[in-house]
Amino acid sequence: MTVLLQLQQQLVDLLTADGPETAMSAGAPIPAAHYFADLRATVAVVFRTWPVAREYASTPCLATALDTEYTSRIAQAEPLLNTPGKKKTFKPYTAPPADSLAAGAVLDIASQLLQAADPPEARKRLAPLVQRLRDADRALSTYLRRPAWISQPLRAAVTDNWSAGEELAA
Repeated sequence: MTVLLQLQQQLVDLLTADGPETAMSAGAPIPAAHYFADLRATVAVVFRTWPVAREYASTPCLATALDTEYTSRIAQAEPLLNTPGKKKTFKPYTAPPADSLAAGAVLDIASQLLQAADPPEARKRLAPLVQRLRDADRALSTYLRRPAWISQPLRAAVTDNWSAGEELAA
């Protein structure tokens, strides 16, 4: 509970009228409002690449909550594989969790991933997730790199890792 209460306080501080104007994301300061877009995108990446991000879980209880949530999301995505047209299989991974423990757990991991000290550390933290995302879900990984969806520092970290992975595959 201590982990989740600290996270909650951090997010509340960013939302208050007299809170900080900027927050760190992917190793650079960004407007606080943009931080929430990065947080949302990182939550989707965590869910879509689970269990790769499991090592960032602050406690075994939080990791177990995400194991359960991930199983549920796989079940939601499975029927979409057999639909005609665009599959939209990424949708179950981008929706916020209904369960409060799972929501806190995934926000904790996303927050940790974004708290890199500098851009090289951000790329290093995100590299395993970007690699898994590239293999698992081209649609979500393409959407993630769109300029309007995430901040420039996070987009740079994701794009750098994306490009590095393509070079390795070639």
